[in-house]
Amino acid sequence: MSNDTPTRPLDVPREGIPEVVNEKIDDAVARLASGSGPIAVDTERAMGIRYSNRAYLIQVRREGTGTILIDPIGIEDRLGGLREVLKEEWILHAADQDLPCLHELGLYPTKVFDTELAALMLGFEKVSLQAITEEVTGWTLAKEHSNSDWSQRPLPPPLLAYAALDVELLHELREELTDQLVEAGRFEWFEQECEEVRLRKPRLPSKQPWRRASRQAGLRDRRALAMLRELWGARDNLARKRDLAPGKVLPNKVLAELAGRKPRSRSDVVNSSLLRSRQRRGDVDTWWEAIEIAWNLDERALPERRYTESKDPYPPVNRWERHDRDAAARWESLRSTVLELADELGLRQDVLMKPAVQKMAAWTGWTSEEDLAAIFLAEGARPWQIEQVTGPIHVNARQAGLI
Repeated sequence: MSNDTPTRPLDVPREGIPEVVNEKIDDAVARLASGSGPIAVDTERAMGIRYSNRAYLIQVRREGTGTILIDPIGIEDRLGGLREVLKEEWILHAADQDLPCLHELGLYPTKVFDTELAALMLGFEKVSLQAITEEVTGWTLAKEHSNSDWSQRPLPPPLLAYAALDVELLHELREELTDQLVEAGRFEWFEQECEEVRLRKPRLPSKQPWRRASRQAGLRDRRALAMLRELWGARDNLARKRDLAPGKVLPNKVLAELAGRKPRSRSDVVNSSLLRSRQRRGDVDTWWEAIEIAWNLDERALPERRYTESKDPYPPVNRWERHDRDAAARWESLRSTVLELADELGLRQDVLMKPAVQKMAAWTGWTSEEDLAAIFLAEGARPWQIEQVTGPIHVNARQAGLI
């Protein structure tokens, strides 16, 4: 689409706002099965509001079917038919955001077309659904409801319209972006990226998630760290019971500040300026119990001041010069080569090769182009990435006397 072409606002689905399907899920499945071709899929969650990352609404659209909005709450045991009919190619935007909650419901695609990945492979400056849709189709989608409470029932018409619009144009985007990828000679690259997302294993949860709040608050006292750890666990239990996002129970900043004050008594907690609202004061026994547990811990049971969950065999890059000068030199050469190649291809450097993969190769070292390619492959790089970067990185490192 030309930059001079005026955009057109699309605030309501062109076929009207679809009804929400719950009890009549079997009828919806039959209707979806009567359509043909890939299926546009999206979800709406209530992150930051509810405890879980579950899907509170599933939007699907197919040629010959139109858009169907599915409320999966309470019918999770009746989704067998939907699982079967959805064993097709899915068109999604930012698939890595939606696939986990769909997997929780037993819904899996056989192939993925990710419009966000397509935009990244084409070097788009902005890759949000709204930005891509506007650039490719000329339609402007409203995005003012993205942070709404999708767990509320019934969902009001403005939210339903917003949800339906998220899949309204995905088929058109797929067609246009496919043409652009083929013309750019990058469709095979794109397919490899989509398959990686489809098969990606879920990230393991942090073993000590409270550590981030401690670093942000600058907590170093080991007793205070223990209090934060206990308060974090207590808050998580409350959040799970109430089905609320933990930050809705007590924000991380408040949790860390309370731990940093190291209250000596329940009254210290009650009188704390941090617990101003009635609900926060209502939980004072929970907070004091957690703090008291931390006070009673033996010194040897207190958490260490420094902790890292990184499994990387290398230290932070800014320390490489002290630990291994050869690795530091390889990193400088490798890094500059990737940045230059990414610039030539019009790609973000992390799309061309993830920094973690680059670091592993630089730290490990290699003696031949084949060795370097093997490192990249073992670290999860896709064939197209290996083909693009391996030769230039090896040549530049050899010319610099690093091999």
